[in-house]
Amino acid sequence: MTKKNILICIDRDGTMIYDGGSYHLGKQRNWKKLIKFLRGVNQGIKELRKINKVKIYMITNQPGPAIKEFPLLNEKRAIEVCEYLMRLLKEKGTELDGYELCGKASLDYVKRRKDRYTFDKKLVGNFSCAKPKPGMVYNALKKEGWNKKNTKIYVIGDRLSDVQCGINAGGLGIFVPFGNRSEEFEKVKKIKSKKKYISKTFLDACKFIKEKESQI
Repeated sequence: MTKKNILICIDRDGTMIYDGGSYHLGKQRNWKKLIKFLRGVNQGIKELRKINKVKIYMITNQPGPAIKEFPLLNEKRAIEVCEYLMRLLKEKGTELDGYELCGKASLDYVKRRKDRYTFDKKLVGNFSCAKPKPGMVYNALKKEGWNKKNTKIYVIGDRLSDVQCGINAGGLGIFVPFGNRSEEFEKVKKIKSKKKYISKTFLDACKFIKEKESQI
């Protein structure tokens, strides 16, 4: 039996880089100085690279361009941030195959943040790219010329929406806890699906995938 392709999609903020003062990264003039890669990211991606027929993408929801209070954070800046992160990883000897960015705000996000921000209505909606919808995963598949039938999909992230995105794409959603967001952990625990895995760290998540694929 021919081994399937492996697509691993990794969330950005709170999974690969610190998500605190750099929240909505790009809204600040000094945003480059705020980037801090989390422990185990470099080593974890190197573990994933050992898997046969694997492609690794960064996928990130970035509603910041839709927020009027962030004049510096437009779609162009959001792309610049992703491109810069890709270069930093390459300099560390850890190259990704690509990235997908959703620089729009979902209706759910606007509902949760409407008391804090005002939004550009053109960038608010029920977009297929916004996690937990799997649009960014499908875009990555398309770029590789792959289809769901011949590909195993993994999505790694620190939020419920990341895990749901993996499940919605027909793959496995892997939760990596960040900081003290116990509410996200509790939400993930309640998902009644065998297509989820709760890891202790990013490196643990990567080793889990590697070991799972080595058994096939």
